[in-house]
Amino acid sequence: MKRYAVLISCEEYKEFDDIEFCHSDSVLMDNTLIEYCDYDRKNVHLLVLYKDSSDNDVVCIYKIISDIIDSMKSEDTFLFYFAGHGMSYGEDEYLILPDTEQNNIEGTALSLKRLNEILKKADGNTFRILDACHSGKDVRGVRENVFIREIIKNSWATLASCSENECSYSDDKLCQGVFTYYVSEEIKRWELGKGITLETLKLLVCEDLQQWEKDKSNGHIQTPTLNGSIVGNVEFATRNEREYEYELYDEERCIEQGAEESVVNTELNIVNSQSTELWEPNAGILIPKSADVAEVLRNDVQLRERELNGIYINYKNESYEFATEPLWNRTMSLLRKRVLALGEEFVCEMVGIDKLEYVRKLPEFEVINLAMELGFINKTGKMRLMHSFETVTHYFDRDVEDEMTKSEAESIIRACVQYVLGIDESEIVFEYNDFRTSLKLEKFDRDSTKIEMIKNSPYFYKRTTIRTFVNLISTTEGAEFENVMSNFDVVLSAVWDELSSDDKYFVGHTYSKYKNKGNKEYIVPIYNALKKVGGFDYVPEGLRSSSFVNVAKKVKSVHYAINNFYNEPSAVRELERMGSKIPRPAIKEVVSAVFMIMMGNAYGRSFDAVEPAKDILRKLTESDWVYYIEQCLPYDEEVLSKMYAGDERNGRWCEIIVEFGVDKYEFTNTKVKEFINYSVKGDRRNVKAIAGTYLKKIGSI
Repeated sequence: MKRYAVLISCEEYKEFDDIEFCHSDSVLMDNTLIEYCDYDRKNVHLLVLYKDSSDNDVVCIYKIISDIIDSMKSEDTFLFYFAGHGMSYGEDEYLILPDTEQNNIEGTALSLKRLNEILKKADGNTFRILDACHSGKDVRGVRENVFIREIIKNSWATLASCSENECSYSDDKLCQGVFTYYVSEEIKRWELGKGITLETLKLLVCEDLQQWEKDKSNGHIQTPTLNGSIVGNVEFATRNEREYEYELYDEERCIEQGAEESVVNTELNIVNSQSTELWEPNAGILIPKSADVAEVLRNDVQLRERELNGIYINYKNESYEFATEPLWNRTMSLLRKRVLALGEEFVCEMVGIDKLEYVRKLPEFEVINLAMELGFINKTGKMRLMHSFETVTHYFDRDVEDEMTKSEAESIIRACVQYVLGIDESEIVFEYNDFRTSLKLEKFDRDSTKIEMIKNSPYFYKRTTIRTFVNLISTTEGAEFENVMSNFDVVLSAVWDELSSDDKYFVGHTYSKYKNKGNKEYIVPIYNALKKVGGFDYVPEGLRSSSFVNVAKKVKSVHYAINNFYNEPSAVRELERMGSKIPRPAIKEVVSAVFMIMMGNAYGRSFDAVEPAKDILRKLTESDWVYYIEQCLPYDEEVLSKMYAGDERNGRWCEIIVEFGVDKYEFTNTKVKEFINYSVKGDRRNVKAIAGTYLKKIGSI
């Protein structure tokens, strides 16, 4: 049996009102079906549509659906999901696309009558979930009341987001439509291994929406409606065995309940009913949204009162650079100290470089990345600190004539205090240390809960776990060493297929390093672990790739540093002179560094560094390009983040793909092909959307 799905979302329109969060809804449904149900990624078509995109062609969309329907067997199912505007016109109902023309509805919008005709041909069962009664940005209201009545009357197995004369609402805090959010939540909470029916799902979502309206006290009544002409309780999905950990966290309610307690919150701000996370990140201290700079600074427990007074005086005098510089320097010094407290050798393993001098002066971007992966800060903290880092670096450049604005300074001060300076060292609960200790003291077997936790965690947990093992191999001895090697063998077998090629090369490089040194006590157990997973394709013949990686890391450090536009050309030329052939284990770091230079930052790019960067890309063979795009890019957070910014960096990515003819290469992954096609078309919005899905998958957003 196969499960098929087509998920469509539209939120920006040429001739209709825009809507918020529809793309977030479709991405959420895509993630829910693939990660928590029995849908195969290759059978789920996610269409995130924007204005002026070639994908807005109704004929092409009908064809995508028709091709799936024609291939279905009697036991197969098909789910159609849509988030966007819906309306009745003439004797038909339509789903409105971004380029739909009001004077040509029939030719530019999706006809539900035509959709019904296609679905009738299916040998298996078909289902529809429509969050499609919208009009307006903050309220997803009905365009015409008759739309809901007609789609329920004229179709079968259709779950609509509200009843006639009601509206479909969104929630700014969730950044989702509430209907789709609770559909996803109930699917995730479903009993493991059991079939999911629209009938039961509808009842559960109705209860959720009633509670949502009660909690918000906003009078927003929304009652999902189901029409089904399929006989019996036919399942449109089966809940897989992946545990779902989190329930909704209402921050305002928690603040009210904890008003009399300390504002320092050094533990996770999520209500976790059945936690399976390996370690939980620090969500920072709670600071009211409306707090001014004086109130924010009162939460600082790291700086002396004299220093804080100086910062505030500079802020009041509009000397924003002078106000933020000491605060930022102290923040990075403390965060670097916390990371390096785990051991310099361990940090070397984490950043993938064998140079202690690099680690001892660990660049700020590496500090922030590691702080998130190790749990010192959460994803939001990382996002805010990285944005502050980019802002600070730009204005500290002596060649920049513009001055920092008040809002920029306030964002930097708030991020520094909330995630670093407002936390007393003695109150930090650092769960990663407990996890690391468990790798030495506990004995894992292949069916243990710990293994399931590792397998079901976001990608950066898997990466950190493997690199922690590599560090423990060289720092433990006796019974602890034996336990570490046994656990390493079990964990590597469990996650090998999910590791990026870059992390597989890291394990292979570790084996090669010990083999060259003749460390037999390490060679044999790592050899056995690699043998079990067939990992010797990732063992480099020599250590030449390390030299490339070291220089690529230097390029990235220069890119993030002050005066980067001036210093980047020489750093890139040094990388270009490394050799005419880039070793496969170094491809990810080298190409990533080059793309970062060519895409630039929010303030532009170094023009003198572009040509030597292109010279490096000209060394890549077709297999090198395919390898990076398919196996490295989906995990390359730094490059993906530049695309996700949606600005000129996104456009420069598209230009690179066109200039180097990357679309002519043979990619085996259909999602990658779509991504490259959007890049060639210069479709920034879809490039951003796909980059966002990759970032969500690796746990970065």
